[in-house]
Amino acid sequence: MKPGIKIAFNNGVIGAVTPLDTGCFGFVASAVAVVDGFQLNTAYQVKSMRDLASIKLSDTIDNHRLYKACSEFFAEAGTGSELWIMGMAKSTTVSSWFTPVDGVAPVEKLLNAANGKIRGLFTVYDPTAAPTITDGMDADVILAANKAQTLFENYADQKYSPFFTVLEAYAFNGNKVDLEDLKTYDYNSVGILIGDTETRTGTTASKGAAVGVLAGRLAAYPVRVNPGKVRNGALTAPTLFVNDDAVEDFDTEALYDKGFITFTTHQSRAGYYVMDANTASDVADDYHYLTHRRTINEAFRLAYDAMLDFQLDEVPATASGQISAIYAKTVESAIVRKISTSMPEDLSKDEADPKDVGVKVYVDPAQQIVSTSRMEASVSIRPFGHNRWIDMLIGFELNT
Repeated sequence: MKPGIKIAFNNGVIGAVTPLDTGCFGFVASAVAVVDGFQLNTAYQVKSMRDLASIKLSDTIDNHRLYKACSEFFAEAGTGSELWIMGMAKSTTVSSWFTPVDGVAPVEKLLNAANGKIRGLFTVYDPTAAPTITDGMDADVILAANKAQTLFENYADQKYSPFFTVLEAYAFNGNKVDLEDLKTYDYNSVGILIGDTETRTGTTASKGAAVGVLAGRLAAYPVRVNPGKVRNGALTAPTLFVNDDAVEDFDTEALYDKGFITFTTHQSRAGYYVMDANTASDVADDYHYLTHRRTINEAFRLAYDAMLDFQLDEVPATASGQISAIYAKTVESAIVRKISTSMPEDLSKDEADPKDVGVKVYVDPAQQIVSTSRMEASVSIRPFGHNRWIDMLIGFELNT
């Protein structure tokens, strides 16, 4: 070969998508540190597989599941989508990741590193020890769900940055009858996923779930969009399994009926789809569906930001010490404006009413402000409905 200069074009730096803030997610995974590279208990922001290479995180036996989750995330969401990852020792359990130590849970390190920007946490479990199976899956899953729900409530209360969590139904034994009905719980910020791109047995045997696939689909669309929306097309994953069975050969409807998130196929449509997205809560819960949880979380963040402008503000009062009606209206308008202009497409509006913006705020001017220094506001938003069940009648018509 003759002497010369070879220059290669770098790619994957700018990003192939316009990332949504609502699609900024975090992966917390069992992993092993890499010499002079990826370290445990350290938060990393990645926007492409090239970023994984820069921290020397590759598809090794030790870190295969984390690498796989990231690869499937970017395949679904697109290069440029914002993802935060953090590795945890393989000797630790998922529930311990959400358990406070000296007042701070390990996963909070990731949430805080992203400055509260993370909207959803996904766990990738790959322990060294064999799990204890209870009710058809790792006994730690339900404990982790409880811990994750508690952390969500505390973090939203203290940091005003609510998030949801998706756990794997780790080590699901394949018997749908053994599983608990998740709808008996009240973990309305936690979903549990069954189904993976790898089989239970084989070269890369998997006891976990395809969290990267689900996270990628959620990141690719606004919060109002159900990840199972058929019109958005099939998932990029070419194959999906429940243990060793292809998804189409397993009764995934039974898993859905018990409140799990899982995958499905549709007659006459190629590929795989998310069946729906539930949280581990009663169907009557306002936030049983992940779309509603994500929507209200965004409104929560925006309402907080709008109200922050009024913190320690001087409030005009009436002769009896109540809030001035004009000031009350000012506060109402500020919150409505913030929410309606920041997430207009995610709010359902009455098309017959041009003034309807899908959000209402009420500040009662009768509140005593001078003696209490406390103002209460009520915020209501209108979510979209989703066609989960469609009934149709078809027959002949002779008088046409």
